[in-house]
Amino acid sequence: MDDAMVVVLEQLAAGISIVLMGICGVQLLVRLIRVLRGQEDASGLGQGRRFAPGSHLAWAALIGLLSRLMLYVLAYAMYRLLGVGGDGLMQSLEPLWTHWDTRHYIGIAQEWYTSVGDERLRLVFFPLYPLLMRLLSMITGANAFYSGVLISLACSAAASALLYDLAYMHFGGDEAGLSLAYFLLSPLSVFLCCVYTESLFICLTLAAVCLLRRGHPYLAAVFGMLSAFTRMPGVIVAGMMIIAFIGKIPEKKVNSRTLLACLAQVAIVFGGFAAYLAVNKAVTGDAFAYLTYQRENWYQQPGSFWNSTANTMQYFLNGAGESDWLWTWGFQLLCMMGAYGLLAFGSGRIPFDLAAYSFVYVAVVLSPTWLLSGARYLYALCAFPLLLARMRIGKTGHMVLLILSGAMLVLWTFGYTIAVQVL
Repeated sequence: MDDAMVVVLEQLAAGISIVLMGICGVQLLVRLIRVLRGQEDASGLGQGRRFAPGSHLAWAALIGLLSRLMLYVLAYAMYRLLGVGGDGLMQSLEPLWTHWDTRHYIGIAQEWYTSVGDERLRLVFFPLYPLLMRLLSMITGANAFYSGVLISLACSAAASALLYDLAYMHFGGDEAGLSLAYFLLSPLSVFLCCVYTESLFICLTLAAVCLLRRGHPYLAAVFGMLSAFTRMPGVIVAGMMIIAFIGKIPEKKVNSRTLLACLAQVAIVFGGFAAYLAVNKAVTGDAFAYLTYQRENWYQQPGSFWNSTANTMQYFLNGAGESDWLWTWGFQLLCMMGAYGLLAFGSGRIPFDLAAYSFVYVAVVLSPTWLLSGARYLYALCAFPLLLARMRIGKTGHMVLLILSGAMLVLWTFGYTIAVQVL
């Protein structure tokens, strides 16, 4: 494809992303006015809360756990059938699932951060996950990998229950089950098995959202803080506290006390990011050293989602036939456009605060100037399965989409463990 056509398609992709996000933004502004006028409840629970039975939550957690164990078995079956190796299941687990960021988290858990050598670059990875790995190493024989596996499995199970609970509050059991199916059958759910932060981050974020809805704002803020100590987008949870405060305006429940409470909750959430900056300062003497490392080694600086979309289109068009053409650029482009479309045409079907959170989250995580793992970042959006479950495509449409998604999950499990291409 000639350069001129590539440029045209880049600009087209960027323009589509702006239009779709713009549609969502306008809808959110209209809904915000409705919230301020008392015509819409900010959390969507104005008619009362309905909580999932404990037995349902237990089943959701069990399904989440078993689905991850099945992926370990699937990866091992591929390993044996394709003749990659002949070790047993437990002996092959670590080499099959230790790729990319996993090595960094293991290194941090074992050696902590440093300011010298290539290991200094580990500072861009937030501390909570490797800290937990280090703590659990006491019961895994100092094996940081298996500590990470235990954390990921436990958090996958908890996140499954929390997601079901959140969806049940708003839409009832059928759509809660559908949301859970989208969550666990997503091809990106392979990262719930990995020694990556996805499972912990999603679990903590969902815990914050559910606790806020259950009337425990300070406890929700604490989980938001832990989310922000796991990954930077965790600070976006603070927006949920602000929206909860705004939602009290029509009820005339806003006063200096409620304002101070809101500010305190926001400060608690941002405390997680502040703690990460303190780690930067303690290790390097510069609280923002991670920005330097990101810029110099990953070519990442603050940018915009539309430029990231244009760049992804460029890499996709120019990289045809290369090993990362499908795994990275093709799938990332598909997920980006899917996210924009879901927000533009589906955000009105989920509560205002979740829709606003999703809009900001997508705009933020897709903004780095060289975006490499955008699809994985989008999977960590806690409202994504709800957006998918609320699509008006009928039972047959959802069934077909879930079958396709499950098939792609098999492919992506191969891609991460055998082909070592999925990031």
